[in-house]
Order: sequence, then C-alpha cells, then structure tokens
Amino acid sequence: MPRRAASRSPARSRAPAATYPFTPKLEWSFENNVLSGICLFAWVELVVTRRRSIEWWRYWQRVLFITFLASFNSCLAIVEYLLHGRRYASYPIHPRPLFVLGHPRTGTTLLHTLLSLHDEEFGICTTLCAGFPSAFLWFERFKGLLAGMVSETRPMDNMGLSLDTPQEDELAVNVLSAGTSPYMPLAFMTAEPSFRPYFSFKAAPAAARERWVRCFRYFLRKVSLRCGGKRLLLKSPVHTGRVALLLQLFPDAQFVYVHRDPLTVFASACHMADTTYWYTYLARPTDAQVTAFILDQFVTLWDEYKADRALVPKGNLHEVAYADLAADPVGEVRRLYAALGLPGFNTLRPRLAAHFGARGAAHGYKTNRFKPLAPELEALVRERWADFAAEYGYE
Repeated sequence: MPRRAASRSPARSRAPAATYPFTPKLEWSFENNVLSGICLFAWVELVVTRRRSIEWWRYWQRVLFITFLASFNSCLAIVEYLLHGRRYASYPIHPRPLFVLGHPRTGTTLLHTLLSLHDEEFGICTTLCAGFPSAFLWFERFKGLLAGMVSETRPMDNMGLSLDTPQEDELAVNVLSAGTSPYMPLAFMTAEPSFRPYFSFKAAPAAARERWVRCFRYFLRKVSLRCGGKRLLLKSPVHTGRVALLLQLFPDAQFVYVHRDPLTVFASACHMADTTYWYTYLARPTDAQVTAFILDQFVTLWDEYKADRALVPKGNLHEVAYADLAADPVGEVRRLYAALGLPGFNTLRPRLAAHFGARGAAHGYKTNRFKPLAPELEALVRERWADFAAEYGYE
C-alpha cells in the first residue's frame, strides 16, 4: 500500500511563512460545540489527560459549563441504556454505507444535504444525534424543548441548521471516545500535533484505533436503530484520511469525494476558524498555529486519500467538483447516482428541485464571498497544496 514519506511530517510542523489575521472574539462564551455532547467520565479523562494544555485562567468558566453539561448528559445516557441498551447493543449496521468525503469547506455539507433528501434510501446522523450521542434514541421526543437553542443557519456560511439537519458523525465519536479524534484541536489547538495520528490511525497506538472503532460502531448501531436499518449516509471530512480503515470495517462501502478550488477552500477554512473556533477553544492559539492547522490538515487528508483511493473497488468511488455541483446540482447528483449505481433518482429529482426552489437558487447554490488573501499567503497555499491543484486542474 502506498504511504506518505515520513520525512514530510516535520516540514509540515513548522510555522508557516505567512499567517491569516484572525480576530479574537467572545472568549467569555460558555459554548463549546465540539464537547457539548460528552459524558462525565469521558470529560474527566480528557481533563486529566490534557490538564497542562488548558488555559484555566482564561477558560475556567467554559470548563465548569462543560462539566455541568457532561453531568447532564450522563444522566440522559443512563436512561438511554435502561430503555434501549439491549436493542442497540446488537443492532446490525447496513454493510454498504455511503461516505461523503472531502476537505472541510469543499462542499461536503451541500452534497450531504442533497443526498439526505432521499430518506427512503438513506438513514442519517442528525444534529440531535451528534449533539446527544449517548441519549438521542429516547431524548429525541423532547427535542422541541431545545429548538430555540439552535441557530437557523451555521455561523460560517448560509447553510440551514436545525436539530433535524444532517450532521457529521465524527462529532459524536469524538466525545464518545474522550477525544480520540482529529477534531480535538478545535479545543486544544496548541496541542494539535498530538492528534494527527487520529486521521488515518495508521501510526496511532493500537488501543486508540480500537477505541475509535468501538465508539464508531456503537454510534452507527444506534443511528441504524433510529433509522430502521436503512443504509447509512455518513459525512465527516476527516473520513477522507481513513479510507483504508473504513474499507476494513465496511468492504462494500461506497464513497463520493468533493473537491474545490484550493484558494477558495483556504479562505473559507480561515473564515470558519474566525467565526466558529473561538467558541470551542480551551487554550488560545496563535494565528500561526491556526494557519498551520488549516494548511497541514489539507495536506494530511489529501495525501492519505490519494494513497488509499486505489483500494476502493471499481464502481464504489465517484469524484465531483464543487463548481459543477453548485452550478447544476440536479445534474451532478444524477451523474453520481449513475456512477455508483444508486436506485431511486426519479424519486429524489423533484425534491432536489423543490429544495433549491425554496432557497431561491434553482439554477445554482449561493456561496460565500471572501476577502482576497494577502499575496504571500496566497503563494504559500499554492506551494503547499500544489499537488492537489495539479491533480484536479486548479493551477
């Protein structure tokens, strides 16, 4: 199996020659979406393990609030186990999930949303499932009590948000596994290199890999139970770096990979960091650390995906350009269905048209516009992401 050269990792660890100017905001906020679903034992383990990485004087209020949430989540989890523990413990997972892959900010959420409209074919992880991974099976009946606590749109873009919208399953696995996930830098950006093995798990300790797999299967069994055993539609950008592992778990899995102009991806990723990450930190990073995280994450995901995509059996992988998807969503989804042999597109077609018609974008999807990058930062992105750009003709 092709692997990345080990000598490249140290180079990606150095501070970037240019940095994006992030603007600190609302550091007193209690909110922390990346850890809001964690239970008490996992939270205590994470705090003990990462105690030296927490800026206690700056974020003590956030730590206390997460502790309160973790205690509340643990109480909900006990009820879940008593009501449904026997059912989800052995519930089967459909052997052919469909994974939406792509670097963050390439349009994976858009495609995930469109495919989820075919609810006869696919079961999904919702925002409620990801936010309450230990209790959603019984707590979903009370979701109306939480409706006012969720914004109508995401802070980084114009995508709609509710407790029922499709959400990233890795958010749930992150808290279930006490931070055995590359999502943990959103809380501990200053300790980011220690979480890199959790992208592909190829270089991670065996115990960490087994823990992630155990929590992933546990969560998928619960989502499968909620969806009545339907084929699962799963989307988390970090899955892009673990195609080999996902194929070991689900040899018949199918994948769709979304790619986008790298300069736009970088600008959008910086925008997301500047509008969202400030609500998740437990240690305040420097601009150089956040910039390096965005650059390195892209290279890691691309290197792993490029090395492992040849392992996917013919007919189980389809690649789509975001520009084509935004310009002709119905046509691109039709081509995706044909390439992967998915049934029922005629059922999905009118829903796609209605979805975009309701949003006033029947002939394309409205995307964010970002301020131009500084010349030295643009040059850095072109240099670091040159291999990806050449692969898809973004030079």
